[in-house]
Order: sequence, then structure tokens, then C-alpha cells
Amino acid sequence: MADKPADTAAEAEGTKAKPKRKSKKKLVLVLLVVVVGVAGFGYKAMAKKPAGKAPPASGPVVVENSLTVNLRDGHYLQFTAALQLAVGSSPKALDNYTPRVMDILIAQASGFTEGALLAPGGRHALKSDILSALNQFWPGIVVAVYFEQFVMQ
Repeated sequence: MADKPADTAAEAEGTKAKPKRKSKKKLVLVLLVVVVGVAGFGYKAMAKKPAGKAPPASGPVVVENSLTVNLRDGHYLQFTAALQLAVGSSPKALDNYTPRVMDILIAQASGFTEGALLAPGGRHALKSDILSALNQFWPGIVVAVYFEQFVMQ
């Protein structure tokens, strides 16, 4: 009878050891699945994407002088605009028209308020207004507007 309690105690310990092994195996399996998943996601994210569309070719960039403009609500905006020209256009295309370009930049920026420029999409709205005004005088020459400096007070 002394052997039976020892056997049941050994069996009890044996049954306790098996779940630990199973839980360790499950843990290792789960970790392996996670590591493989992360590695696959990383590989897919880092892999080069197939060339479907070629990015649009970019022409020269003309940087205008820094401007300080009074906004409609009494605040002021200091900014420097860079104008992306169409491919094949010469930066000299606008050289003779610098005063007119500066006037367009000032006129478009002064029509905004500080709140409108701080709102989501405010800077984008100013860029599109400048672009459309420039394209009225020089259609197809200026394709994008970028701000190198943009400070409001």
C-alpha cells in the first residue's frame, strides 16, 4: 500500500509536468508564429513595389524672395514660395515677370485669415489658389507650389 500512494504521487507529478510541457510548447509555437508573421510583414513592407506608373518628371524649381503679408484678420504671414516649373521650362521663363509673380503671391496670401491657414487644408488651399492664379498668366508653366518658410503671427 505504501507503493500505491507513491505511484499516485508520481502520477500526480507526471500529470502536472505534462501541462507545463504542453504550455511551453504552445508558447514556443505562438512565438514562432508571431515572429514569422512579423518577418513576413517586414519583408513585404520593405520589398520594392513593382513599377506601375513612373513618377511625374519634375522640372526646375524657382525660389522667390521671402515675403511678409498682412492677413485679413490683422495677423501677418511671412513665407517663401518655391515654384515647380513644368518639364522643359526654363527658370528664366519667369525672370522678367518677378514683380507680377510677387504680386500674385501677395494678393493670394493676403486674402486668407490666420484661422483659415491654421485649419486642416489651409496651406493646401493657399497653394492651390496661388497655382491657379499663376496659371491664368502662364498656363502650364508652374505645376506646383511649395513653401520653404511659413510663419504666422
